[in-house]
This record gives sequence, C-alpha cells and structure tokens, in this order.
Amino acid sequence: MNLFQRTFSQLTLVLPGVILADAVLSGELEVGRAIQAAGAFTAVLGAVGVIVDNFESLSRFVAGTERLQTLSKLVLPAAGGTPVAANGRSHILMRPGKQIAVDSLTVCPPQSERVLVKDLSFVLAPGDALLITGDSGCGKSSLLRAIAGLWDTGSGLIHHPPREEFFFLPQQPYLQHGTLRSQLIYPSVQTTLSDQQLLQILEQVHLPQLAERVGGLDAVQDWLKLLSVGEQQRLAFGRVLVHQPGIVILDEATSALDSGNEASLYQRLRASGATLISVAHRSAVRRHHTHVLRLKGDGGWELHEVAKRRDAAPPSTAFTRFQRRQEFDECG
Repeated sequence: MNLFQRTFSQLTLVLPGVILADAVLSGELEVGRAIQAAGAFTAVLGAVGVIVDNFESLSRFVAGTERLQTLSKLVLPAAGGTPVAANGRSHILMRPGKQIAVDSLTVCPPQSERVLVKDLSFVLAPGDALLITGDSGCGKSSLLRAIAGLWDTGSGLIHHPPREEFFFLPQQPYLQHGTLRSQLIYPSVQTTLSDQQLLQILEQVHLPQLAERVGGLDAVQDWLKLLSVGEQQRLAFGRVLVHQPGIVILDEATSALDSGNEASLYQRLRASGATLISVAHRSAVRRHHTHVLRLKGDGGWELHEVAKRRDAAPPSTAFTRFQRRQEFDECG
C-alpha cells in the first residue's frame, strides 16, 4: 500500500513533464505555460486522489467503527430487553436480586466450545465470603467475569444486586494520572470525605506515611513508578473503604502482600459487612471466608462451608499486645 501511495504521489512530478516535454522542446509551448499546465495537473490529481492519499486513515476509521458496533451489540440490550448473544450461541441470563444467587451456571470462553464451569449453583447471603480456588487455567477469573456480567457465553441464571454495589479489585490496580486524592477515591471524581478521613483510610490500609512522603493528598506523581505493587494493592483496598460497596470481588488482589497485611485487610473487609468473592492461591486466606469453591477443571467443581471453629481468623498482633498488656496490668 505504501509503494502504491508513493508512486501515485510522484505522478505530479513525472507525468506532466513527460506529456509536455515534446511541446516545450519543439518551441510550440512556452516554459511558463508548461509550468501552469503542471500546476493545474497537480490540483486535479490532488482532488481525485484524496481517497488514495487518506486510504490508511480511512481503513483505521472503518476498523474502529466495526469494533464499536460489535461492542454495542454485546453490551447494549436488544429491542426486547434481552442481551444479544455472540454468534447466536446460548448466553447467561442476568436478573436483579437482593443477593448473589447462581442457578445451573455453565461458563464457556467467548468464541470457544470449552466448558470451564458446568451446572454450578450457590447462594451468597449478605456478609458471606466465597473463596474460589483451583489450578491455573481452570476458569477462576472467568467465573468472576461471568458473575460480574462481563462474560455471558454459556448458560444458566445469575441473580445479583444493583451494579452500583459491586467493587472489583484486580491483581494489578489501575492507577490514573493525577493526585493521590484521585487515586484514593477512584473511580469517583469527587468525595464527601474530608482530608482527615482520607488520611485515616491510608492508615487503615497500612500506608500512614504515604501522603507525607509524596507531598500531600494533592501531590501529582508517576504512581506506577513511585509505588511498589504491594503499595498499589493496599491503595486499592483504600478505595473499597472510601466507597463502602456491598459486594467486593477480589482477583488475586493480595498477591504482593505479606501475610500480616493480607490478614489485616481481609479482616477489615469482613468487619465492614460486605459480601466477598475472592480468587486466591494462598491457603491462609481461607479462614477469612465462609465458603470455598474449588474448580477441578473440565467443568467439575466442589463447594463446601469453612469450619468456623477450626479456621477462625486469629486475633491481630495489635489486639494480642493489648490483651497481654491488660493482663499484665491486672496482675500488678
């Protein structure tokens, strides 16, 4: 395409000279008129060649509109109010409800016949916590996408509360360009919380010196380079405390944290009363959940409750120190 475009553009220099050369050399045409003729040829060629000159930009524009059209078909509801399934395949139905309830859910990847989860059913009461485990590639993140409504390839029914109650924490948090305040209140652009309350939230997620270190809540930094992955994940937990959602979905959201920070942040989420759905590989997070769903691969799964007495979360280090100090004071 580049060869054709460059050859076409060079016609304005070569073709007029070839046509007028004989008349100029024989004296039938003055040089000035030949230059005028070449200028007229260039103007006409530029007018009729606008599509050729802009073919690359037009191709890019057409490809962009096709992607937007495909996205609109998948996301926007059809005239009858039913989501449009890709390629005419069966799809997962989403219905509003007071709690998350999954009924005979089968999940398949888009444009694939592979079954990741087959005939899964469970109900999460408000305040419950579900841990999804399994080998790599068995479909844990895919199940999260289906519950969140991002994937609809498969079959079954999912009842869910309003979307405004959901909050998603990925393994790699998104950090936008802006102030520390904007990172903390993301995805909102404004908040009713005071600066003191935001600083307290930073302390609760174990980032007490962050605001002072970067120059305050209104400091603008390159956060991806400034913060480690662990600090980014703790900042993402701060967003949960800012928005206080009813349902929190965590996809390896504590993979870069040590066991102490991980336990403390999970305890704060459990104390908030939010419903949790987690994907994690560490067995230590098991005690912070009420149910465990293990995906076996090829659509197989098993679901069981966590034994509260055996897997109860141990008290935090700060609480243990306080208790020991109190006992010491009572003993004189």
